[in-house]
Amino acid sequence: MTELIVCLTESQKGELVNRAASGESLASLAGCYGITRQAVRGILRRRGVPPRVVGKLSEAQRSEVVQRYLDGSSIANIAAAFGVSEPAVRGLLVRRNVLLRKVVHTLRHDAFDYLNPDACYWIGFIFADGSVGYRPGYLPQVSVGLAERDRGHLVALREFLGSTASISGPSITHGSCQFSVRSARLADRLIELGRYQGGVDERLVESRDFWRGVVDGDGSIGIYQTARGPFAQFRLVGSSRILEPFTEFVLLRGLSRLSVRPHKTIYTVGTTRGGAERIIRLLYEDATLALHRKAEMAARILDGRFRSE
Repeated sequence: MTELIVCLTESQKGELVNRAASGESLASLAGCYGITRQAVRGILRRRGVPPRVVGKLSEAQRSEVVQRYLDGSSIANIAAAFGVSEPAVRGLLVRRNVLLRKVVHTLRHDAFDYLNPDACYWIGFIFADGSVGYRPGYLPQVSVGLAERDRGHLVALREFLGSTASISGPSITHGSCQFSVRSARLADRLIELGRYQGGVDERLVESRDFWRGVVDGDGSIGIYQTARGPFAQFRLVGSSRILEPFTEFVLLRGLSRLSVRPHKTIYTVGTTRGGAERIIRLLYEDATLALHRKAEMAARILDGRFRSE
């Protein structure tokens, strides 16, 4: 079974960490990725994430959990603050005879049915930075975890989905904010469009909005200084089944062919200077939806300011 641990890509490990942080059990994660529970625990430990530390709060912390809930904090925010799972917090409250607030969340279950530009973007972003999880006895879950600095992007995703679900505060263990919704229709649609296996839907492959979402999640754009002056750089990492369609997308739009190259357990494509600027222009020029910090960097590159800074 040890060999299977090595076969998990960095993207899959990131998904595993996000799903564990959302409260999914070791057994469920092990079954989903075809590895042992010990392997899951090892991945979480190396990423600094405790695997569902149920029952490991001190008595003072348990009392604080109860008080925070009574003061109006959500279970999700409390779980993130104490580095435990939401089921652990909910179980503690039940054992302390705390009356749980009834929460009814709204959600657009059909948000990905019609592939308009915004839907394509968010599908691309979830393909790169999100996960889809299935657990027996539960509705499928779509989750995204981002660093605290990008929390506003989770707010934008929540608004697109018409959701009232909470976004957790930054975890004390790995600093990421988590947003999750449960919907069989959304989860099945993402799988159908090619999230994990098979070919990526051709309508997505042809969409610059989809690829901008992928790049916002798993890509990098930047400016690098050399002895001959600054230059733009573009890079995208992921599985070959995602990167190969991307190279075809840019080639069909008159850009040079990019080479998909193996890099440790994943693959990468990239280019610099004029090639990078053309890809950035193709994806980001006049875009109305993008990760704020990458949109700012794209604007800086496209207006040429960096050459005189």
